[in-house]
Amino acid sequence: MDDTAAAAEQHWGTTMEQQAGTGAVVETVDGIVERILFVGSNGFTALRLGLESGESLTAKGEVLVGVQPGETLELTGTRAQHPVYGPEFHTTGCRYVEPATVHAIRKYLASGLVRGIGPKLADAIVDQFELDTLQIIDTTPARLREVHLIGEARYAGIVAAWQVHQEIRQLMVLLQGAGVSPTHAPRIAHHFRVEKGEARDVADVLDIVQDTPYRLTEVFRIGFATADKLALSLGWPERSPERLQAALVHTLDEASVREGQTFLWDAELFRRTCANLRDDELAPLLPDQLDRLTADRRVVVQDLPHRGRLRPAVFPPRLHAAEVSAATRIARLRTAPTRLAARHPWHQGPLPLVDSSVRLTQRQEDAVLMAVTEPVSVLTGGPGCGKSFTVSAILDLVEAVGGRVALAAPTGRAAKRLSELTGRPATTVHRMIGRPRDDDAGPLSLFDAHDALDGADLVVIDEASMLELPLLERLLSKLPTGVHLLLVGDVHQLPSVGPGQVLRDLLSVEAIPRTELDTIFRQAGASTIPPNAHRIRHGQVTVNGGEFWFLPTPDHALADTVVDLVTRRLPTTYRVRPEEVQVLAPSTKGPAGTRDLALAIQNVVNPHKDGSPQHFADGRPFRLRDRVIAIRNDVRKGVLNGTTGTVTAVDDKERRLHVLTDDGSTALYGFEELDELLHAYAVTVHRSQGSEYPVVVVPLTRNSSYLLLRRNLLYTAVTRARRIVVLLGDPAALADAIGRAADPRNSSLAPRLHELLTGTALLPRPTRGPDGQATLC
Repeated sequence: MDDTAAAAEQHWGTTMEQQAGTGAVVETVDGIVERILFVGSNGFTALRLGLESGESLTAKGEVLVGVQPGETLELTGTRAQHPVYGPEFHTTGCRYVEPATVHAIRKYLASGLVRGIGPKLADAIVDQFELDTLQIIDTTPARLREVHLIGEARYAGIVAAWQVHQEIRQLMVLLQGAGVSPTHAPRIAHHFRVEKGEARDVADVLDIVQDTPYRLTEVFRIGFATADKLALSLGWPERSPERLQAALVHTLDEASVREGQTFLWDAELFRRTCANLRDDELAPLLPDQLDRLTADRRVVVQDLPHRGRLRPAVFPPRLHAAEVSAATRIARLRTAPTRLAARHPWHQGPLPLVDSSVRLTQRQEDAVLMAVTEPVSVLTGGPGCGKSFTVSAILDLVEAVGGRVALAAPTGRAAKRLSELTGRPATTVHRMIGRPRDDDAGPLSLFDAHDALDGADLVVIDEASMLELPLLERLLSKLPTGVHLLLVGDVHQLPSVGPGQVLRDLLSVEAIPRTELDTIFRQAGASTIPPNAHRIRHGQVTVNGGEFWFLPTPDHALADTVVDLVTRRLPTTYRVRPEEVQVLAPSTKGPAGTRDLALAIQNVVNPHKDGSPQHFADGRPFRLRDRVIAIRNDVRKGVLNGTTGTVTAVDDKERRLHVLTDDGSTALYGFEELDELLHAYAVTVHRSQGSEYPVVVVPLTRNSSYLLLRRNLLYTAVTRARRIVVLLGDPAALADAIGRAADPRNSSLAPRLHELLTGTALLPRPTRGPDGQATLC
């Protein structure tokens, strides 16, 4: 963290604590937000409030997070006098109020809160209607045509924007009354009006929220706790079936999204649900509610072997269906005749390699033969073991006998790297199959169906450790008859961000052919990164030197050291640009988490300049030239989770960001959608999968990420680097990460495959929930 940011954090973040308990009188003040001064990583906000007297007051408090310039607020709190910064108002309560003066209305409309109205147009509207301005816009908007700057197109845009704005205001009032942060309102309105298309106007949105408050768990980044708080405030009983069922479904979905589980054992589901409800006495009520959910087909329950006996496993229906379908389709692929097998007598004589100078090891030659003779196979190995070299040899061979190949990877960056390494076009799996990932995408498709699969004899999927179960199932459903599928990846890396552990499951089924490459070739005599990666993989201590370093650093100095490494030391020492240095952290939270580190780096590499536009969202300033990363697939924007880009415009008038993605397309994000973007100056190790960076910096601490410190996480982080790796932090944290193997995820794909491929029954038929979806349920 730079000196300026650190000083601001210290001042704004500690003054209230230092001056609390002084016996100050609680009072209420009204004013207009003039500008945001500071937003801390915990949401603590400082702003300038313009009072009716003409004075300005600095207001501070966590309750101010999300407020915007131009809004009129009624604040509750206490006054204090800072020796340097003057009068301050320590805010404990915040209520949004309608502007009541011409000045307030002018500031309100000019702030950009209503899309399409900027300062010039705001002046014209207020000059025309004065104190009646807001009432006219609200009740007789046709009179806006009386303003000389407003034509028909602009009029229609303003009316539509005002409707959305008022909808959000009413939602804010509802949420605020329930003690829920009103900053959720824009996202809720966007979800039900745009993403779901269920609501036509404000009345519809309010009806949904009030009649079915637990549906808020559908909204991106709104969890059960928020929905529950609203529901209880609206009078829903704590033991209502709706509440208990919503808690069970949320707990199951949470395990899928956060941990990648495809199911939870029933006892674990009940335990976690009680923890979410903060009431263990509700446990006896949950089995009956689970039965109701099963009868309504909102979950699937199947008895699976667990610790020597059968136990009920509870699946989200979509994941149960995906497991069944994926297993069935793989089994069919394994037994179907293929075109590639008929193109050459592969087992008669040596392989017809295109380049006679190519020298393959026996293990690599085995992999080549496997890929051209087996309909489904897996090639795995660590960094520097020749996976890419082997894949290129396979592709050369297939094309030499007249076959067609199709290459893909789960992310755009991984696909680009695959293309560079093989010299052939590669795409993302999503583009290859022409399907969106979003479950709520409706009839829209993210991409037109790609023709890469048409006539393909061999499909190669790189970085297969990143394949989540639903994406694998969709890929399998699109493969043409008679094709070979080769999955390439490193099973020792982190599993997919989404549910499942596809590569690990496939490798655990003996009937699936596989070849593991375990001899280091790449940079064997030069780079110290691959040897250290292999040490980590085997639980051994790393060795400093060359391109790999661990810097012991106390927790209190970790953030400052990371910023210094990114912005000064590494660029100076290795002649790289700061943007070529990627910080990968285990966690999003804490002083060594991605949120705080990204903001600290941003303040150095892209500080705010007077007059330059910026917009705060959830306490994060978005500025021109910021590097950002998408954390959600967006069908309408053509953006995938993990897409990176640069902010090219902060449009206050239209209330949106323009992001130029690294693949050259432009995506527009409304201010209400900015929770779908993160600053990319520091990202989690999980989000880095499939990417490579010239230099990687990895902070390690026991304080905020102990549970995440696992061998596969550290291994994944280290193998993202092409040139330099710098680990820093607590030596004990490094030892923890190296010494702790990852816990396996709950998945039943492997036993389903084993049964279908060998005929040996491992799983009983389900006695509850939907069945009949495939040969094995």
